[in-house]
Amino acid sequence: MNLMIVETPAQAKILTDALGDGWRVESCNGFVRDLPADKLGIDMDSDFRPTFAVVQGKGNLVRRLMKAIRESEAVYAATPPTLAGEAMAWHALALSPDAKDKPIYLVTLPALTPDSIRAAFAAPRPLDMRLVEAEITQRIINRLIGWSVSAAVRKVGGVKTAFTYNGMVALRVLAAHEAQVAAHTPETRWHASITFERDGTSFTAQVLNAKGAPLALRNAEQAAQLETLLKQGVFWVDGTGQALKPQSVPTALTLSELIEIAHRELSLSPERTLALLHTLYEAGWVTYPGSRPPHHLSEAANAFIRHKFGTEYLAPDALVTAEIAPADVNREPEYLPGDGTALYALIWLKFIAAHMPPAQERIMAARILVGNAAGNSYPLELRATVKMLYFDGWHRLVPTIDEDEALPFLRQGDELHPAQIVVDAVNSAPPERYTAASLVSALAQLGTDEGAASQALDTLHAAEGIVAVDGNLALTERGTALAAYLASTFDELSSPQYAAELNAEIAHIAAGELSRLDVLHAFWSRFGAALRPTPAPSSRTVGEHKPVVLRPAEEV
Repeated sequence: MNLMIVETPAQAKILTDALGDGWRVESCNGFVRDLPADKLGIDMDSDFRPTFAVVQGKGNLVRRLMKAIRESEAVYAATPPTLAGEAMAWHALALSPDAKDKPIYLVTLPALTPDSIRAAFAAPRPLDMRLVEAEITQRIINRLIGWSVSAAVRKVGGVKTAFTYNGMVALRVLAAHEAQVAAHTPETRWHASITFERDGTSFTAQVLNAKGAPLALRNAEQAAQLETLLKQGVFWVDGTGQALKPQSVPTALTLSELIEIAHRELSLSPERTLALLHTLYEAGWVTYPGSRPPHHLSEAANAFIRHKFGTEYLAPDALVTAEIAPADVNREPEYLPGDGTALYALIWLKFIAAHMPPAQERIMAARILVGNAAGNSYPLELRATVKMLYFDGWHRLVPTIDEDEALPFLRQGDELHPAQIVVDAVNSAPPERYTAASLVSALAQLGTDEGAASQALDTLHAAEGIVAVDGNLALTERGTALAAYLASTFDELSSPQYAAELNAEIAHIAAGELSRLDVLHAFWSRFGAALRPTPAPSSRTVGEHKPVVLRPAEEV
């Protein structure tokens, strides 16, 4: 009997049905071990050696896993294809003294479909300890920072909830952006346009300088002078032309882009989007969020497009890199009520469109001059531009409802008469404030996992440091004070720049280019003097259940 360890009971059911006889499938329900909740769990004098303890409430689960490992001939793990997933499998195996005597394999399941499961079992691999080391390093640093900062802000800001490293970085990022919004001074510029009518067709031309660039009108007096000049002017056609212009093709989605689009178009929070993605993955509808889909899905997308639309709708040599895709491109979106189907439709449409060619527009333009008499122009030009769809390209998948525009027939030298002259002021807008989705995306750009970024925002909400106002995030009075305290006391440590640097170092460990001790010693040498890891006061009552009896906690 072989044993398969997966993350959730839903995945266990799918794998049980897929693997059949000769297999036992157990779920570990996430991490079965972690650093202890009531003490640091890191031996600072022994190269930061961590001691892990069984997560509270998972004693019976651990006993069952240990028994299953003991009774198996070989052990396979199909935990998530991430650093955390690799470490999740390692923790489950490390608790069993029998695991070292068993063949251990890890299989990567980018999707829970029969084809993906067969392909995964055709190419099992050993547990990658580089990934485990990277995850452990990240966990140790998060503990050292989180406990130190939490202790400090409890004294200063009265925050009772635990303060995480990702939470403090998120607070700094939000505070810096809010400062930019507050410091914005609107800049006023004036724009001029003229509407003409000819042969029953009206069209609008923008007023530009003699080089065809936007006018640099800085004050109302200049704008009034221009308006007077235009009202007194004579207008004539200097020339016309047309050209084909390709539209950009939607790119296949990264996870952070999907979170933003889902927030914007479906009003889903990052937490809700991630939960739905997990459900869609376990249903076999999408690939694992945040991991690169297998190459055969691009081949399947090309085959789908060729069959449905023809070869002219295939992008030449399309290089599609996505972080999520439909697990079966032939499962077209079902436009039924529900957030899950709407989210799947977004993923499917973006992935298929990324394999199609750009739409092409026919751009028709007219250059118009103005002066005090025909042939005697001012140092200005007007440009009227219209467009019409020439080739629909990826729009064949999602038909556009934009109406084609047209210019009347114009010849060089034709005199035109303005129907309306508009000179109006436009104020520059401040930077858009962060939403929960765009802040998660900003943290992802620093290398933070989207799930961890979403949890960081939950931490800040619980600490009453941020609040949602009209769909945007804002700092509370406490949040403003905490951000200022972090900037003054833990400036470099809590900075976005260091977060990006640390995440890059974790990636180097995962690639085998740095060791755990390299990173930990450099970290402590740099920040150790400012950190005093102190456990948070526990409000938990001592459990009434019998203690879990296991072999001593693993030390690594």
